[in-house]
Amino acid sequence: MTTEQAVEEDVERVVMAGRAVSHKGPWRIQVGDDALQFRSIVVTDPILTGSQILAAAGIRDRVEHLIYQMLANGLLEEINPEETTDIRSNRAVRFLVFKNDRSFRLLVDDRTLDWGAGHISGATLRALAGRNEPDLVVLQDMRSQADLLILDEDLVDLTLPGVERFYLREVTFNVFVNGSPETVSHPRLSYWDVVKLGFPDANTAEEIVYSIDYTGGPHQNPDGTLSASQSVRIKEGMKFYVTPSDKS
Repeated sequence: MTTEQAVEEDVERVVMAGRAVSHKGPWRIQVGDDALQFRSIVVTDPILTGSQILAAAGIRDRVEHLIYQMLANGLLEEINPEETTDIRSNRAVRFLVFKNDRSFRLLVDDRTLDWGAGHISGATLRALAGRNEPDLVVLQDMRSQADLLILDEDLVDLTLPGVERFYLREVTFNVFVNGSPETVSHPRLSYWDVVKLGFPDANTAEEIVYSIDYTGGPHQNPDGTLSASQSVRIKEGMKFYVTPSDKS
């Protein structure tokens, strides 16, 4: 008689794909440290305390560490050692553990703030600034270089010398869809965003499917394909190729 081994549910992959996390485990989670080195950990209990996350990361001293869960929208949310989080809630995609022996000063729209962890996400910067307008993006002042675009899910290292400066602005990007220039105002496009740029009358009910290829993207995704459940970060001059075909 053979016993089937349970298949682990990769929580981050499932949440980022827009699917619901299974209520039946085991589950695989990612726990990262100050250097953003992530450890893959399998858990059988979906409800975890902050202390259990620390223990999973191999950390015994709960006093000197901060625990954050990174939500699907990029926001960092602190978890106390006694506090619980349910990994089936489709909120957290990964966890971060930082030493809390220092704080970091930063400027957001010329407002001075102190942050207790060595990294901060774009979504958290947006929340600290109190700005939720969809057309605003976070930019990091790089002084002598071109300012750096920070997406909600991006993590910025605050441990480097000096005070990091950030600001929120509206930006536009010029991209090409099937050779035609298009201007967009968001640094990430979904599958249907791209389809609508190439075929404005397209809709999900029609008997047509669209394949999307792209080139000239940022270093995180320089080229590839885009499926219906995905989105992609973009850059100036990026090229998309949208091809329709009949479902039958």
